[in-house]
Amino acid sequence: MPWEAALWSLALILSPIVASWAWPRVQEKFGDWREPLEAAAPWVHSLLLPYLALLTGSIIGRDAGLYGHSTASWVSGTVACGLGLVAAALFLRKRPVKLPWSHTLSETLREETRWALYRASAALWVTSFPASVAIGTALALAETAVRVLQEEKTNRFALANRASLLRALFSGLLFGLTRNFWLTAATQMAIAALFNMPWSKEANKPATTS
Repeated sequence: MPWEAALWSLALILSPIVASWAWPRVQEKFGDWREPLEAAAPWVHSLLLPYLALLTGSIIGRDAGLYGHSTASWVSGTVACGLGLVAAALFLRKRPVKLPWSHTLSETLREETRWALYRASAALWVTSFPASVAIGTALALAETAVRVLQEEKTNRFALANRASLLRALFSGLLFGLTRNFWLTAATQMAIAALFNMPWSKEANKPATTS
């Protein structure tokens, strides 16, 4: 239902704020469980909450792009994403991009799962597919902004913030073109892998002075 989807979306956006306030006050009580809980928290936040929203029927899997794709859409989407990745890889090989940002595959997967919930929620609020993708992307940007406000602000980090916002925008664009969570997530993870390739890492090394 739309209001249930709204509650799940709000929980995903606000729970990091609540956790950052509450955890320092209670962490000592957990003793040896502290580190395992801290390691599990990102996965609970990003995977368990969306799964519960799906399990309870608060969102629809088709709206999240989990199923309902034709063979033709799979083929066309895979070819388009694959060609784009090849072009990006060739470009980065020739001209590595200096970007003060490193994103792991697991972080990318967790992001895409949360952002899929936002888009599925928006599909219950509006009937237009472009509008629902736009609203879902706006929620992803709001989530990113909340995280940014919690982080230490430096000039180097400001550039990484821009990369985070671009990831959210590009995720919305990919989903708008494919309507496929799996292709969107796989493409975003592949892009993260490209930026972790040796040539990208070399470009991001600080210059040494003789």
